[in-house]
Amino acid sequence: METLYIQNTLELAYADDVDFVSTTDFVDVEAIKKELADFRLNVNTNKTEYTLILKDEEDWKKVKKVGSLLGDKGNIERRKQLSNLALQKLSSIWIRNDKVKQVTRLNLNTFHCRQSRTILNIKYPTVIKNNVLYQKTGESPISLTILKARWQLFGHILRQAINTLPNIAMTKYFKTEGSKQRGRPKTLIVTSLRRDLKSHNNNHWPTRLHSSNDLDHLRDIAQNRSDWKHLTTAIYRSAQAETSVAVAADGH
Repeated sequence: METLYIQNTLELAYADDVDFVSTTDFVDVEAIKKELADFRLNVNTNKTEYTLILKDEEDWKKVKKVGSLLGDKGNIERRKQLSNLALQKLSSIWIRNDKVKQVTRLNLNTFHCRQSRTILNIKYPTVIKNNVLYQKTGESPISLTILKARWQLFGHILRQAINTLPNIAMTKYFKTEGSKQRGRPKTLIVTSLRRDLKSHNNNHWPTRLHSSNDLDHLRDIAQNRSDWKHLTTAIYRSAQAETSVAVAADGH
């Protein structure tokens, strides 16, 4: 905390949740404390937390940052619990769209439908087909919402400078992708993007994301927002058609 004296007015400047990342060893917080003391900044070292990330250990996935767990599966389960708690207190569709849907924006169509049936008070033995349920609620499958958000974010990142952290991470990923690890390959954001690209049947747009060249091609397309919109629309419509078939085939 820093004490500022500006025109005889006492003000306090406060910074919380400051992270330091090191690839070699833990950062010497005591040294940082001494350095910042010269600027009248006080560091509470008693609240310092250390997280060690190793390939063979996954305790880091339980670490919470900015309200979310670092581990994707654990974070999804936690958000499902938060969604159910919120649903117990909410009863109208418009409130759900504003408060609950933001928490449940995950690839969980079944979970989504279950909550929609709860809102409409549709209980066993009464059954309702999912496509009818979507019509009644004016909703669409959560998987389509996620797909649209995923490609909007991807395009936004590709339009950023090449030296930003997300672009550096993607470039490094394709340089090191050849190194194989034991076990079943993990599902990553790149896996989902590849599946999305492969699904559309528009020959005008790329269908691959397997190399740095493929990434550069998509980056070139993203610079033109109109072209990027056409690509994402082709992907969305393909996924929408597949989802419609799946929903129609689902009994309830």
